[in-house]
Amino acid sequence: MPMANSKDGENNRTAHVRTRTDGPTKEGEENFTDAQRAFLECYREMGVIRRACKVAKVGRSSHYEWMEDNPAYRAAFEAAKEDAADTLEAEVFRRAVTGVEKPVGWYKGVAGGKVREYSDLLLMFRLKALRPEKYRERVDVRGVLAHLDVSLLPDELVARLAAGENPISVLAPVLQAAEVPALPPSEESEGA
Repeated sequence: MPMANSKDGENNRTAHVRTRTDGPTKEGEENFTDAQRAFLECYREMGVIRRACKVAKVGRSSHYEWMEDNPAYRAAFEAAKEDAADTLEAEVFRRAVTGVEKPVGWYKGVAGGKVREYSDLLLMFRLKALRPEKYRERVDVRGVLAHLDVSLLPDELVARLAAGENPISVLAPVLQAAEVPALPPSEESEGA
């Protein structure tokens, strides 16, 4: 693909991209190309790089080149990622708490009414995000850890455990290499 020169004299591969000059420019994006602004706008709305590239008519490789070569673009992309996450969180809230109306009672192609459905699964994910200390997944590792001689572990693993990293993720490779059998269910989990 032929290279085109941008305003700042750097080579880029956006000559083939549809440009957008309408609409407001986000703060800090004034010096971006139209293609970069279009991509960031699309990404804010959808949160998926492949789809944003398609809608903005920007090659994925262009986005990754901008990420590598342009610190201002990289910062703007991180901000766009936060905006996309905020949009998704709002949708999770809507589906979990406000609910979604769905037609029911179909007769001859006509809905007889509506029912509001809520997502318990999305609600639980939201609770885990907001209150991880209360709703996080719990794994009983007491059986393995009770007999673990920490002095035999490499310093790197001890440091990760001391930093509070999940013992399962830290020790899983060690336990697999030692072929430690899986733990039987704990008494607490049997009653649940």
